[in-house]
Amino acid sequence: MKEDENPSGELEVDGYIVSITPRTRKGLMEYKVKIMTLGGRSEIMYVHEPKIPLRPGIPVKVKAFLSKQSEKPRWIIESTEPLKDLREIEPMLVSIEEVTKGAFFIISGRNGRKLFSIPIKDEDVLGKIPEKLPQELYCIFIDQGYQITLVEVLRKKEYEIFVKTLSLIRELDQEKLESEKFVEEYLKNIKAPYLEAIT
Repeated sequence: MKEDENPSGELEVDGYIVSITPRTRKGLMEYKVKIMTLGGRSEIMYVHEPKIPLRPGIPVKVKAFLSKQSEKPRWIIESTEPLKDLREIEPMLVSIEEVTKGAFFIISGRNGRKLFSIPIKDEDVLGKIPEKLPQELYCIFIDQGYQITLVEVLRKKEYEIFVKTLSLIRELDQEKLESEKFVEEYLKNIKAPYLEAIT
């Protein structure tokens, strides 16, 4: 799979969406999207109107361009499409019980009756683990073949709020779409002479 960036400021990656943060910028809704590429690189991108439903754990192909309109250049998503040859990954509710430091930080916990211990190198992910343990957290694990990697951590309340927020946004988008369809159908049914009179 490719991770290709060229001098013209374009980027194309295949990977997994690991987090989506809805927020407003200059009065407009946008989404901050974190993608873990299949090569193991983390990318932060932004999108205003997703063309497909976004949620953590779905594999996607993303094309983006570099925007320099703000103080810090940002990758803006131009197109997103699902990768159908890869399975989706569901965030798992697990108990994180201990973080130990050696050559790498090691996170130990329990998934049901199964115990696990995995290294973690991403400082952003590590910073999301509460100091007071054990705690139940939603985690996204990616199997890279040679090892399983923890790529995102979400607190229970944070994840539940996120799910409710996305659900609400989808409902609003659907209402907007239905409203636009109604207006379009209404205009189609208006008699032509009346249209000519007001143009």
